[in-house]
Amino acid sequence: MPPKPQPKKHRKPLTPLQRKQQKRKYELIHKATVKSQYYKTLNKEKDADDTPDYVKDIFGAPERTIDNNGNVVELKKEEVEEEEEEEFDLDQESSEEEEEEEGEEKQRLNKRQKRIEAMSKLPKPNPFKSQLDERERRKKESEEEKKERQKKIKEENEARKKYFKDRKEERSKMLAKTKRGQPKMASQMDVLLAKIQKNMD
Repeated sequence: MPPKPQPKKHRKPLTPLQRKQQKRKYELIHKATVKSQYYKTLNKEKDADDTPDYVKDIFGAPERTIDNNGNVVELKKEEVEEEEEEEFDLDQESSEEEEEEEGEEKQRLNKRQKRIEAMSKLPKPNPFKSQLDERERRKKESEEEKKERQKKIKEENEARKKYFKDRKEERSKMLAKTKRGQPKMASQMDVLLAKIQKNMD
């Protein structure tokens, strides 16, 4: 009787972090393999020198020149050094002229540097000056309007408080009663008299 096939274990799905780690791992392995292959190929190229012979003849051959008889002769190192010395051997006058020119150039550069430093110290003109001024003006206007509104609200609150206070006093005087429960006519007369004087004014 054949053995029963075992059921496959269901693996949990990878979290985003695990997937990221796995991807990074594969990338690093791939980079390492590519690097190693690259260095192997470089080493092989160093071992096998594939430079053609004609290139070696051109670049590896000694320098040549033509002598007085018209024959091609190899150029000696001493002659090359002498020629280089002759090329760079300048008269004293020309060297003095060059020194003067260098001095003038240095002076020009110094002047230019000073000018640049002075320019950098000066404040640069702001291209958004008009917009900034407009913004400041609007800000001041809004602040003034806000102050006026607050002042107006404060005055209204004070007037309201005064009105309710006067009304309370007036009511208390109008509703004042004696011990027997009779209304006090004197206080009512005072309130009526104050109203009449107010209307006359």
